[in-house]
Amino acid sequence: MDAIKQYMQPKWWLIVIGALGFITGVVNYATAEDSAEIGWGDDYTANDVFYEKAWGLNQLPISIAALVSGLLLTGRARSIMAMTISGGFWSSMVVLYPAGTDAGYGFMAIDMLVVITVIMGGLFTSGYLHLEDEE
Repeated sequence: MDAIKQYMQPKWWLIVIGALGFITGVVNYATAEDSAEIGWGDDYTANDVFYEKAWGLNQLPISIAALVSGLLLTGRARSIMAMTISGGFWSSMVVLYPAGTDAGYGFMAIDMLVVITVIMGGLFTSGYLHLEDEE
């Protein structure tokens, strides 16, 4: 168990996931037309582009919270934030996935849900394993 805990440090999970979320949010905002075309096909509208930009910007607050939690929090507080961020993000995907597939949204492939589940599961696990840390 100690070997697993050694590699499952919530600090680094939060920093990496926060940085990746920030980057992908900014990229999604900057390339919203491309994202709208992938998501809705060639007949996407200006509303679709707006929603892609909004989705990209929506990632920024949770990404910043993850980064700040990884950099500034310690011990139990960091672990709780790791579990909270992962649980919140994953629960939103559980709601968005069926709604997106029903609407025919191109980004809602099952592989996307699997990737999100694995990443957020790792973040949650890292927090859980270090929940009783004092530092």
